[in-house]
Amino acid sequence: MVRTAITAILACPSLPRCALNVGLLLALAAPASAGRGVGTDLASLNLCLYGDCEARGTYAADPFGLSNPGTLAFTPHSRFLPRGVVGSGSYFRLHVGDVDGDLESGVATLAWNTVVFQVATAYAEADGPVAAEPGVTMHFRTRAVRLAAGIDAEAFLGIRGLSLGLAGIVPGTKTDVSLAAGGVRFVDSTETRDLELVPGFLWHTGVHDWLMVGGFLDVVRNGVESRGFDPVTGTPFAKRATTNVFFARAGVSTLPLVPFGLADGDSPRDQWLTKVRLATDVEYRNISAPGEGNVQGATGFFGLDVPLVPDAWNPLAGWMRVWLLGGVDTRGGWGVGGGLYGDGPLKLFGCNPAYSSRPLADFIGDRVKLFAITCSVMVPL
Repeated sequence: MVRTAITAILACPSLPRCALNVGLLLALAAPASAGRGVGTDLASLNLCLYGDCEARGTYAADPFGLSNPGTLAFTPHSRFLPRGVVGSGSYFRLHVGDVDGDLESGVATLAWNTVVFQVATAYAEADGPVAAEPGVTMHFRTRAVRLAAGIDAEAFLGIRGLSLGLAGIVPGTKTDVSLAAGGVRFVDSTETRDLELVPGFLWHTGVHDWLMVGGFLDVVRNGVESRGFDPVTGTPFAKRATTNVFFARAGVSTLPLVPFGLADGDSPRDQWLTKVRLATDVEYRNISAPGEGNVQGATGFFGLDVPLVPDAWNPLAGWMRVWLLGGVDTRGGWGVGGGLYGDGPLKLFGCNPAYSSRPLADFIGDRVKLFAITCSVMVPL
C-alpha cells in the first residue's frame, strides 16, 4: 500500500497536490515493518549516537565512558585526575543502508575532587534513500546539548566505591526530518526535545577495581510536529504528537584473573593478564513514535578490553600504550577498535578509533555502520 501511494507521487504531474501525509506514510508502513518506521529508527539512532554503537557495546560499567553519568566521578576518585579539565572531540561517519551522514561532537569535563561537571554538544546531518520505501529519500539533521554532573558518593554518603550521576538534554534543541519523492519534498517533521533525564550509578571494588557494576535509565519525551499536504485534497496539514522512549542499561565489568591470583606475578605475561577486562551489558528499550505503535525489546552485549602487548614488549611504552577493544551483541551486532593512550610526556593525550555494525534501523536501512574517532586532552589544575 505504501509503495502504491509513493508510485502515485512519482507519477503525479501536479505536485505537491499528490504529496503524502507523514502520519499516513508511517501508519501504512507500520504493519509492513512490524511496527517499525522512520520515527522509531531515528529514536534508535539517537541512542546509537549516545553509546549504543560504541565498539564494545558494553558501557554501563565502563569507568571512562561518557554515556553513563554515574561513571563521571571515577577519574577523580582514582586520583588519576583529581582536579582538572578534559576536552575531547569526536567525528562519526554514519551509514544506514544508503543513508550517509556525519556527526561532530565536543565534550568539556571539569573534575574537582569529589564533583564532576560536563557539557557535551553534538551536530549530525544525513541524507539518502530509505531502504523500505523505494523512491523516497530522507534528510535528517539534529542538534543536541547535554549537561551532566557526577559525585563521588563514597565521600558524600560513606558508601565505599559508589559514584552517582545525572545527565539531561537541554530542552528546545531539535531534530529535523524531511521526506521527498521525485525530487519534491512532501513532508517536514520537527522533533523538539522537551524532557530527557539520565540518572546513573557505578560501584567498584577489589584490587585494581577488578569488579564494577553500573546502570542507568534514559527517559525521553519529545514533541513532534509534522507538516505536509493531504494526498487526496492537496490541502496543507499540521499535526502534533509525542515520542516517548524508556531505555535502561545495566552491566558488569571485571578483571577476571585478578581475584583468582592468576595475575600476581611480575612477569610480562602476568602484568598483561592483570589488565584484561571483560564486560557484559543488558539493555531494555521501549519506543513509542507517532503512527508506529510501540516497539520494545532486550539485547545482551559482550565486550573485551586488552593491551596489545605487555609493557615490557612495547618499545614505546614510555610514550604510548596500544589497546584492542571489541564486542558482539545478541542481535548480531559487532564492533572493533583501538585505544592509543599516552604515557610519560604524552600522558595527557589519548585517541580511540573504532568501527561498529549494529542492526538498529530496520526501516531506514537495516544495519547502522559507524566509523568513529575520539581524541582527548587532559589539563591538570
